[in-house]
Amino acid sequence: MAMRPAVRNRGIMLIVFSVVQWLFMRYILANGLLNMDTNERILYFCVSSLGGALLIFVGLIYMVLKGNADKPE
Repeated sequence: MAMRPAVRNRGIMLIVFSVVQWLFMRYILANGLLNMDTNERILYFCVSSLGGALLIFVGLIYMVLKGNADKPE
């Protein structure tokens, strides 16, 4: 069964966005661009990582549920 291109593109775009936002936040935290203490850096890293992982799973589940071309919506 082939996945519809529109669904695949949206899912991949969501996954790429989550990885890019995680890398951007990682860059900010590693270079100290925001004036934060250690606890705030840990908090932002954890929230960014969990948010990115959640978006990746949402993108994968979206592709699985909406991707089949032979099922009516």
